[in-house]
Amino acid sequence: MRAGYLRRALSALIDLSLVILIVYLAFISLGRPILQNRVEHYDVINSNLQEVIDVKNANLESANNEEIEERNNQISVINHLSSIDQRVYDELLYDYYSNMISFYLIGISILLIIIVVALKGITPGRRLMHIELVGNVNTANIIIHDLLLKYIFIIGLIMFNLFYAFIIIPIYFILDLFLIILSKNKTTIRDNLSKITLNYKPKKSIENQF
Repeated sequence: MRAGYLRRALSALIDLSLVILIVYLAFISLGRPILQNRVEHYDVINSNLQEVIDVKNANLESANNEEIEERNNQISVINHLSSIDQRVYDELLYDYYSNMISFYLIGISILLIIIVVALKGITPGRRLMHIELVGNVNTANIIIHDLLLKYIFIIGLIMFNLFYAFIIIPIYFILDLFLIILSKNKTTIRDNLSKITLNYKPKKSIENQF
């Protein structure tokens, strides 16, 4: 029986959550200290930025006690002045933020490649969702199906242009949904190109194992 869209989506979500958690822990323990050391006077800049944010929040809280018209005027002024102050520190930390995003995207890509290739496509998410790969299952086709036409494609879009990514990625998922629901063989474009299909293999009951 073909695996449905929800089951496939949940398996991918489990895999991504696991990978993101590992990359996050790697960033906290290794990446963040290295990137912070590359920014001159990072601690001072970050402390000043946090102070600006705290002052803004305090002023906004105070403004909420005013009448509606006066409150709206004060909030507008507070946000404008705060944005000017924050922009200075954000520009100083631009390289840090940019490198942090690159760390996550590259780390997620590398870890996904390792997991998909090492486990031959039977990732933790697919195991939990009882999904098996059927068809011409080999390393090359698994790379095409799970990496080039899925994870790496999505991450590459995000790295190339975030605006296009927000447009193309939802369309990509919606197309998958319609193909799985409406097509006769319930397969996606990447299933057909890689000649791999995803089947749902129900867990055998204890009675059936004997």
